[in-house]
Amino acid sequence: MKVLYTLPLEEEQKKRLEELGYTVFTAKDSGPFSEEALSSDVLVTFNAFMHLDIANMPHLKLIQVGTTGLNQIPLSAVDRGIAVTNNPYGFSLPIGEWIVTKVLESYKNTRQVYQQQRDHVWKMDTTIDEINGKKALFIGTGGIAREGAKRLAPFGVEITGVNRSGKPNEHFPTVISMAELPEKINEFDIVAVVLPGTMETYKLVNRELIENMKDGSVFINISRGSVVEQDALQELAGKFRALHLDVFEEEPLPENHPFWDMENVYVSSHTSWASSRVNERRFENNFENLKAFIKGEKLPSQVDLLRGY
Repeated sequence: MKVLYTLPLEEEQKKRLEELGYTVFTAKDSGPFSEEALSSDVLVTFNAFMHLDIANMPHLKLIQVGTTGLNQIPLSAVDRGIAVTNNPYGFSLPIGEWIVTKVLESYKNTRQVYQQQRDHVWKMDTTIDEINGKKALFIGTGGIAREGAKRLAPFGVEITGVNRSGKPNEHFPTVISMAELPEKINEFDIVAVVLPGTMETYKLVNRELIENMKDGSVFINISRGSVVEQDALQELAGKFRALHLDVFEEEPLPENHPFWDMENVYVSSHTSWASSRVNERRFENNFENLKAFIKGEKLPSQVDLLRGY
């Protein structure tokens, strides 16, 4: 069986795939792709689809992407019955840590503390607060949300999740359904959006929800820019203690966008996932899927491309 691998691949990792029974072809996402590589049964990639038409891969049976999101994959894969697997947990831990960092920054007023240091200003700030006893709401209860929730809970933060069913799990002792969200969102001090970018979640966090959020609360978005009504968030930004935005409707965020200069808005460049261990975790995820595939077993992280997760 053949695999075309366009993600970083160390020699030892390549050897492990060969020991499973794969002939491995490596390339960059941008190619070039040899005729033999295009005859592969499996494509492992970040986003080669900008340069590679999968119509030129007649034997393709599995697409393994190194991302959690699936927006880059052509829908023609569905028509052809090509299985799709993603990387659901490779970024969860560093993003979970990022969420905790942003919550602490918000209540410890670190931006102001460091600005006073730069300005050589000694001024006591009594608006600094603790996060013990705060109520956090995770809109979404998937792998990333679970990592964030289990790291916030030891600080004494009360954790609630939102999903379609309202069914609790080990990291979310309380879960509400999406239908309950508009009337209950004003109860929370911290709101973190951790949803995939799909047609179903497009602008799910709309003006009404933003208006209903608690004054002085902290809002965090690490999902996709498309999930939040960004214009409404910009207009209502003043009601929040802090906005932590890692994703935007347009990326890069335009240089003249007002978010850059708002005192309570923290802009980061879609980097909440970053870690020295990302490639290691991504390969292990890929390896488990490719091992199951060659054995004809259930794929551990198979997704439904039409649903988006």
